[in-house]
Amino acid sequence: MSDRVRSLAAPLVRSVLIAVVLVAGFVACWAVAIEVFDLQAYVVPTPGAVWQAFWENDSFLWPALWVTLYESLAGFALSIVVGLALATVMVYSPLLRGLIMPSLVALNATPKVALAPVLILWLGLGVNSKIGMAFLLSFFPVVVNTARGLAEVDADLLDYFRLLRAGRVRTFVKVRLPNSLPMMFDGFKIALPIAIVGAVIGEFVASKEGLGYQIIVAYSTFSSDLVFAAVILVAVASTVLYGVLVLIERLLLRWRPRSDAPAV
Repeated sequence: MSDRVRSLAAPLVRSVLIAVVLVAGFVACWAVAIEVFDLQAYVVPTPGAVWQAFWENDSFLWPALWVTLYESLAGFALSIVVGLALATVMVYSPLLRGLIMPSLVALNATPKVALAPVLILWLGLGVNSKIGMAFLLSFFPVVVNTARGLAEVDADLLDYFRLLRAGRVRTFVKVRLPNSLPMMFDGFKIALPIAIVGAVIGEFVASKEGLGYQIIVAYSTFSSDLVFAAVILVAVASTVLYGVLVLIERLLLRWRPRSDAPAV
């Protein structure tokens, strides 16, 4: 195994081991709390009951997971495209930045549940409205971090490219975009879990598929073990996707000094 592969694999293995220990500790505390506080099964089911509910209902939990992941990843991808476009406009046009940024802040401060009926009215009851909800929740950190990364470029480096008579497009591709990648990935790591939350919220409001819908159905039938199973499945999927994103970041940003990398 090469040193480069080993340097990338070691943090990943360490993170997995830490996650396993934390999960084991959480399950143990969960089981102990039920016994100590004498919690009823309809309030907090045992870990064993949740595990059994998962395997007994996996025939529709897995398809529901794929629907939620599709909605989340589509909304997240859309936030990257729109976020990069808006961030580029704001960096190159201070006037438009002054117009766009307050609007983004106002939209981000608006309760997204209040916008769900509007999205359903515009995009229908299908997956499109859930993709829209995932996008609305996730694109703000992408825009802000990308704009900051594109703007915070070494002035001497920009002057050097001006001396070379490099145009805006070449300067953007060779200087601004590579410089912004660390900040962009910081935004991505915030946005991706939020996108999953957005998709689930959309499924809560109006849907006939997805994990959010399954949680609502299980709640309405007082199946607390199935509710917990679906919620845990959402959490595990979010954690796995976050880990994949961190791995992609480490592969693409091998040039960045380890001391500058954000803690994960």
